[in-house]
Amino acid sequence: MNLIGFNQTRQHFHLVRKLTEQEIDNYNKFQPIVAEAHNRFKLFRILRDNFNEWITYIGSLLTSSPRNEENDWQQLDRLLLNYLTCAYTIQEHFMVSYRQRFRKDEPKLKDYEDFLNRVCQTSWAFAFFLDFRGYIQHRELGIGYFHRHVNLTSVEVSITHESAQLVADSREWKRSKLTDKRGKLDLVELLNEFNHHMLHSYGAYVAKAFFPDLFPAAQFYDSLTKEVLLLGPGFRMFFTDDEPKINSEEGKQEVSLHLKLVPNNLFAELGISVSAKT
Repeated sequence: MNLIGFNQTRQHFHLVRKLTEQEIDNYNKFQPIVAEAHNRFKLFRILRDNFNEWITYIGSLLTSSPRNEENDWQQLDRLLLNYLTCAYTIQEHFMVSYRQRFRKDEPKLKDYEDFLNRVCQTSWAFAFFLDFRGYIQHRELGIGYFHRHVNLTSVEVSITHESAQLVADSREWKRSKLTDKRGKLDLVELLNEFNHHMLHSYGAYVAKAFFPDLFPAAQFYDSLTKEVLLLGPGFRMFFTDDEPKINSEEGKQEVSLHLKLVPNNLFAELGISVSAKT
């Protein structure tokens, strides 16, 4: 089996070297683990796509051209609802799986709740959106106030809610301990922080709990990717079982090569933001 670098833009490949027997053994060992994780972590990739849609739509508001404010407000509510519904589904999915896997291990079960409490203590935004998701499901949609201000030199967009209104509407703020003293809440800034913790903190926790072998797998693929990137920017790492087959006909050369798709940045491709050394 060979290590290959392929630059799709230039349609150029480079045979780096043969893989060692140990590297081939690692590939065979990690391949089924990565395949299972890729399927289980699909929800994280959906969450990432939902967040990117939210950010992209907000970016589209930064224009001086006239817009339909009612439609923009509705779209922001839709995108926020989609995102938080997916985040809740992730938490429910892995919480149920975690409890089933460790149902006879009380320290492990306690560790999950302790982990959530630690993240909530570290990030008020994380705690707030755990509560806010319930508010949106049972009370009102999430965008309290939306405003665009356009002048000759800039466009300002604010997407907020008032803590006093939220507290008056609901007492269910168990994790965030929301009070009216929080004042105006910037939903864009808070969701950005919440998303970071979902993809990094929560993603790392469930990866360690369900797929601890992902971390040595990520280090294995990272080291080979770095080797391929020495060829230059734009190259992607692949494996191949066969030597390239070159056919020459009428002065033209055609290269036939069967490439094995392997992770170049394992955790990013799973949809989470975790260091291989975490």
